[in-house]
Amino acid sequence: MNQLSFNDILDASTQTLFTGGSITIAAILISMIASLICGIIIALVYRQAYEGVLFQKSYALTIVLVCLVTTMVIMVISGNLVLSLGMVGALSIVRFRAAIKDPLDIVYIFWAVGVGIANGVAYFSVSFISSIFISICLLIFNKISSRPVANLIIVNCSNDTVEQVISTIESSTKKMTLRSQTENDNDVELVFEVMNFNEITSLKNINKIDGVNQSRLINYTANN
Repeated sequence: MNQLSFNDILDASTQTLFTGGSITIAAILISMIASLICGIIIALVYRQAYEGVLFQKSYALTIVLVCLVTTMVIMVISGNLVLSLGMVGALSIVRFRAAIKDPLDIVYIFWAVGVGIANGVAYFSVSFISSIFISICLLIFNKISSRPVANLIIVNCSNDTVEQVISTIESSTKKMTLRSQTENDNDVELVFEVMNFNEITSLKNINKIDGVNQSRLINYTANN
């Protein structure tokens, strides 16, 4: 069995540049449709698992387009060393300045690129099975709480009721930390950080205390 040398591979790649590739229109359409389906699956998982404040529709569309563009690029350079080296050189000068707010967003981009590469070389089983498996993992992890829910409680009260307010909050949560205490004449502003706070019942108990002017509950975690 004859083994191709580097020069043989280089000559074959150069010849392909002049004669064109042998990929058929049907193969192109199948690969692009497969990437479109996988891209839509990734975008739907992104929408379902998104935990930020404002869902970005443009980012979901970007995921689908990344799948399609990557598939197109891989079909062009697949099996051609010259085009592969040229593509590396062309992409090396591209700089992306888009800010990634959530580290998990990078995972979706790499996922889309991986699917595009698999479909570009006609490994459809890899792209579909991997997409389903990753989707299940992300949806399961999204349902699992990684840490207790943290809240801020801001209470405006008189000096005489500070100890009563503290004891009431301590009895309503597993963990309580007094973050700030601001005194102004006869009024005091208390800021507490609490974990797993019973919102409705506990706020009513705080407001029932004589001398409490106002109480507010703030959820300051980024993912809730």
